[in-house]
Amino acid sequence: MIEFEEAVEMLDGTSIEKAVRNMHAFFCSVEESIIPFSEKEGVSCPKGCGTCCEKFLPDITKLESLYLAAYVSFSENKDELISRLGNAVEQKEGPCPLYDEKNEKHCMCYEARPLICRLFAQSCFQGKNGEKKFSHCHLNTDFKGPDKVEGDNVPIMGTFGQMMLNIEENDSMTEFLPVRVLKDIKLIEFYKTLKN
Repeated sequence: MIEFEEAVEMLDGTSIEKAVRNMHAFFCSVEESIIPFSEKEGVSCPKGCGTCCEKFLPDITKLESLYLAAYVSFSENKDELISRLGNAVEQKEGPCPLYDEKNEKHCMCYEARPLICRLFAQSCFQGKNGEKKFSHCHLNTDFKGPDKVEGDNVPIMGTFGQMMLNIEENDSMTEFLPVRVLKDIKLIEFYKTLKN
């Protein structure tokens, strides 16, 4: 992929530019929250594990899709990624079409991955009594994290989800990743032709 700023400049003046910038800033803030937590608690996906990518394919929001579609549109592997997304439209579950078991991170679009992919194994959920609980992986039972987490700076999945929905131009409607991203790639490609 070309550099982020260069890609965004090619979308300058479009409605997508602001969406992509907003999601980039949001995802940077997510990383700033989860990295210290992950290091402190010693949690992250086990090296070499791609189990969730093999078994799960998420629904994503409008802005997650635009961000991922922009990444794909400016990727060196654009044709392959579009083909993979197209082949996955009829799937009901994983593997994710962006999954690549040979890739160290297992994702061909790791830098633009959706929020759930960023948070799983690196954040907590809030229990009904306000306690912070680590969500153990039900797909890879060898992976264990802390049962209970204390402290103030604990990243909570639901909080990030709500923050993402509050980003301007986003909404709570989600759509199956391959379907939504393919639509948004067409939109971005259209805008790219206008800029040429």
